[in-house]
Amino acid sequence: MNGDDLLHWRLYESGSAETASQAWNPLLLAPAHNEGFLERRSYLFLKPQFGATLYVDDEPLKDSEAGADCWIWEPGFFAGEVTAELTALDGTTIALYLLDVSPDPDKLGRGVFGDMVRELWEEEPESVIGEEPAVTAIGASGRIENLWLAFARLRRYGNDALTAIETIRTCPRRTLRFRRANVPVRSVRRVDRQTVRSMRHAPNLSMDSSGPIGELASSGGGLLDVPQIEENLDSPPNRAILALQLALLRRTRTVVERLGKQVEKERHSDTRTSLSQRWPKRRAFLEQLTIRLERTRRQFPWPDVTRAEVSSAGLTAISADPIYARAWSTGWRALRMGIEDIDTSERLWVCPSWEIYERWCFVKIARMLRLRLPKFEWKRRENERIGTDGDCKLRFVLQPTFRAGPSGPGIRWSVSKERIPDLMLEIESAGQRRFLLLDAKYRSSRQSVLDAMGSAHIYQDSLRIGPQRPDGALLLVPAGGGAEWLEMPSYHLTHQVGVHVLTPGDEPNLPEFVLAFLDQWTKS
Repeated sequence: MNGDDLLHWRLYESGSAETASQAWNPLLLAPAHNEGFLERRSYLFLKPQFGATLYVDDEPLKDSEAGADCWIWEPGFFAGEVTAELTALDGTTIALYLLDVSPDPDKLGRGVFGDMVRELWEEEPESVIGEEPAVTAIGASGRIENLWLAFARLRRYGNDALTAIETIRTCPRRTLRFRRANVPVRSVRRVDRQTVRSMRHAPNLSMDSSGPIGELASSGGGLLDVPQIEENLDSPPNRAILALQLALLRRTRTVVERLGKQVEKERHSDTRTSLSQRWPKRRAFLEQLTIRLERTRRQFPWPDVTRAEVSSAGLTAISADPIYARAWSTGWRALRMGIEDIDTSERLWVCPSWEIYERWCFVKIARMLRLRLPKFEWKRRENERIGTDGDCKLRFVLQPTFRAGPSGPGIRWSVSKERIPDLMLEIESAGQRRFLLLDAKYRSSRQSVLDAMGSAHIYQDSLRIGPQRPDGALLLVPAGGGAEWLEMPSYHLTHQVGVHVLTPGDEPNLPEFVLAFLDQWTKS
C-alpha cells in the first residue's frame, strides 16, 4: 500500500438505520484539509489493509462495534485541526491526513468560535494552550512557557535540527592555533626572534645566528624552540553548535520526564481527552530523539571540541556559513518557548472548547471591569485580577475553590461538598465583603441551558465566604437558549439568578445585574 490509496470515512450513529446506507467519503492526503467532522460525534474509517494502524493525534483508533473492518473515532470537546497518521505493520508512516473538527452546531458556529479564540489569544495566549488533539496556529516569540509547547517544538523541529547538525560533519569549520614546540633542527621550517634568542643559550648550537638554518641542520642533533600553526576543530562556531546540542538534549530529557509524571497523575474526565493513549507514541519519539542526540554528540567532530560555549565570534562565524546557519536556526526553533502571533505555520494543542469559552469569559469580563472602573489600580495574577481604589478592593477570580465544611472569617467554603464555580467577583469595601458567581456554560440549546441552571441554584444556596452568602449567580452562555425569561435583567435583579448571553464580537456591556452590584459596593 502507498500514500495514494485513500482512506474513507462516514458518520456513525449506533443503532441508526441511516448509518449503513451512508456513502463513504474519501479522506484526502495532507496538506489538503478534510472537513465535515464535528465535536462529540462518532466517525468510522474503513481499514485499507490488514495490519495497518490509524493514529489520530498519536492515539491508535480502536475497532468499531460496527465491524472489525472499521476504526471508530469520537472527537471530544475540542475544535480545530487534528493530524491523523496511517502506519504500516512495522510502524513506518504510510500517509498523513488533516482532519478539520468544527464546534458543535448546537453551541457555536465555527466563525464565532474562531473569533473567540482570536480574542483570547490577543489578550492571554497562554489561556488557549492545552492538551486536546485539536491544534491552532501559534507564533515563535514571547515569554510564555508551556510543557506541551516545548514538546510541539521538539517534534516539529528536533529531527530537522539533528539532520542539519549531522551535515556539518562533511565540512566542519576549523581554526588556526598558534603554539611553540621544541623540534629537531632538521625539522625546522620557520623561526622567529624567540627561536634566535633561545639558540644563543643552547651550548650545542653555538654558532653565528646569522648563519643559514641549513648549516644548523647539517651539524647534527639539537632541539629548537620554534613557532607552529596548526588546524584545530575547537573553533567558536563548533563550540556554539555543541552548546546547542546539549541544550536540545537537556530539553528532551526534561520534557519526557515531566510529561511522564503528568500522565501518571492524570485523572479520568468525561470532558477532557485522555493523555494515556497518546503518550506511548510521544514518549517513543522523545526517547528516539534522545538516543540520536547522544549518538551525534559522540561523533566527529564534537569529541575534539573542548567546551560548549556561545560567543559573539561563534555566532558571527555561524551567520557567515549557510550549513552552520541552518543548523543553528532550526535548533533554536526547537528550543524556543514563546507564543505571540497567531498567523504562522506552527501548530499547538488547545484546551477543550468549553474551557476556551470559560477562559474567554474570564478575560472578557476582566477587560470590561477595567473599563468600568478606570480609577482602580489593577494587578494581574495567573487566575486572578485584583483592583484597588483606596480601601475598596475588587477581586475577579477564575475557578475559585470552596472547600467542604464551615471555615473562618473571609474563607471560602461550601455547606455541602467541595465546589469550584467558574468565575467569582468579590468586593471588600467599608468593612464588608460581598461576592457573586458567574458560571460559563458552553451550551445554547434550550434544554441544555435549563439543565445548566441547576449549577447556578446550587452555588447560590451552598457557597459562602465566612458567613456571607453570594449576592447572586448568573449563567453565561454563547447564545440564547430559548428561555427568554431567564435572560431578562429584571428577572436577575428580582431572583438573583438568571442567564446572560456573552458572545465574541463587538465589545459587550456587563450584565445589568453585575453593574448594579458594582454600583452598590464600589465608589464608582
